[in-house]
Amino acid sequence: MTVHQKIDMAANQKADGKQRGWQNWSGSLPPGMAEIVTPQDMAQLQTLVSETKGPVRPVGSGHSWMPLVPADGPDEKTAGVVVRLDAFGGVLQVDAGKKKARLGAGGKLKDLSPLLAEHGLAFRNLGDIDVQSLAGATSTATHGTGKTLPCLAAEICGLTLMTAQGEVMRIDEQENAALLPAAQVSLGALGLITEMDMQLVAAHKLHRRVEFRPMDALLGEAMQMWDTHRNFEFFYIPFSGTAMAITHDITEVADTPRDADESDDAVMQLKALRDWLGWFPWARKKLLGAAISKAPEENVIGDSWRLLSSARNVAFNEMEYHLPVDKGLAALDEVRWYIERRRPDVFFPIECRMTAADTAWLSPFHAGPCVSVAVHTHAPDAYDFLFSEIEPIFRRHGGRPHWGKLNSLDGKALAALYPKLSDFTELRHELDPGGKFVNPYLQTLFGAVRDIA
Repeated sequence: MTVHQKIDMAANQKADGKQRGWQNWSGSLPPGMAEIVTPQDMAQLQTLVSETKGPVRPVGSGHSWMPLVPADGPDEKTAGVVVRLDAFGGVLQVDAGKKKARLGAGGKLKDLSPLLAEHGLAFRNLGDIDVQSLAGATSTATHGTGKTLPCLAAEICGLTLMTAQGEVMRIDEQENAALLPAAQVSLGALGLITEMDMQLVAAHKLHRRVEFRPMDALLGEAMQMWDTHRNFEFFYIPFSGTAMAITHDITEVADTPRDADESDDAVMQLKALRDWLGWFPWARKKLLGAAISKAPEENVIGDSWRLLSSARNVAFNEMEYHLPVDKGLAALDEVRWYIERRRPDVFFPIECRMTAADTAWLSPFHAGPCVSVAVHTHAPDAYDFLFSEIEPIFRRHGGRPHWGKLNSLDGKALAALYPKLSDFTELRHELDPGGKFVNPYLQTLFGAVRDIA
């Protein structure tokens, strides 16, 4: 059983017949008291929104670490509802000429991609995890990597929103067009998104190469790699001096066989080495070097969606910040040296990607490209040092946090990073004056912004 399947079992059946106890993917958030509901159509969704007194919060795959989803009150009587939009999926409409499609916002990326392939279409880019829902991924500005490729939310050209009044609102080029940049990355705070019109590209093949490189050399070559390859990212393996470089480039060559994905096993091997030699970094580096020298590299060709994304089944907690392009690698190196001097418990690779600019109000890539650096810790391990030691490094280098990943920023701090945050807050209050779609965490963000605006 995978972690992603276990999350569905976290909802406990209560004596009243209602499901409660939602938790996020890694289990870092405590079980909630709010009821978990799965409406089957727009009529049920409208009734739910209209009749619920407490917060109404959507959830996709729970692949976030910030408390965006919990809809709890002080007790079960005052709790709201957590809404699963699993029934709102699929490919609803296709415009092959414009390479656009209307998709169910609750559909999982791993399910939507093969359906789009049947129409000869594909997402322009994807992140490295495919179990997320379309609405969940876009609403938190989830991204892949590529100097010329924006985050997934930037590809939204229209959407359907259920408002706090239970009304259906269209936002696209013809209706409410001025609201589209606000709705592309909305944290579920403007309403419940049921459909999305996405700009797509023709289905295509990618040539994937994975190789291990000395970290110091790769840092010097990274900018050129982003210039040269459609997709480039790398993972630094702590205490090894070595990084795993991954590139993808468009090709028309026929598919080649691909070995089974053993990334989960590789992570657990890194854990075993940590457990054995955690306090002996010199020995750890030596054994890591020997293991990496025998690790298989990849040189394969296949469908873009098959190669860009996968499921990750070893649960972790994560902090990711998006940094100015000229600061990102320096921040990464500072993080690397801190971990290797002070945190022998860390074994998950540190991820580094680049994403192009877009115009969404709450996009971390608003008005400028970013280099993103992500630090992971095994789910059972302590991660408080991410806040006390790693986050100050990111902030000192001008970073913006990923909305769904660990950070300690409040509304005032975020307002200094997002020039359109106060505009978003005013729109949010206009569409939802009663705060139906705002849970306690989001209230601390948007309430603080209104106070200082």
